[in-house]
Amino acid sequence: MGKIILALSLLASCALAELKWAPSYDAALAQAKKEHKNVMVMLSKEGCPACDYMTDVVFEEKMVMSDVAKSYVPVHLDVHNDFIPEGLGYIGTPTFHFLDATGKKIGRYDGAANVPNFMGILGKYKK
Repeated sequence: MGKIILALSLLASCALAELKWAPSYDAALAQAKKEHKNVMVMLSKEGCPACDYMTDVVFEEKMVMSDVAKSYVPVHLDVHNDFIPEGLGYIGTPTFHFLDATGKKIGRYDGAANVPNFMGILGKYKK
């Protein structure tokens, strides 16, 4: 009986799981230092269909959520409403910057990607 309850609890927690975005760029760097992870910065803007696709489809995929949670501290910045740190430029949205815990840029990806392609991008920049 206990094993059934545990299994149901695990299933429920997986169903309710979502990507936990850092509340700010500085908080993401601090958390990355503490947890020995890299930082994934997503630059987006309201009304961006490709940004919505990443948020509503790609980041809802369990294997993407798991890989991001294991290797990165993600932070989502709106290019019109949030401070964008120097060096984190963009031409269009979404733009992803991958940084080490000190804020040094280790990679960049411009645009949206489907789940398999984004998994490959994540694999390039993880510790």
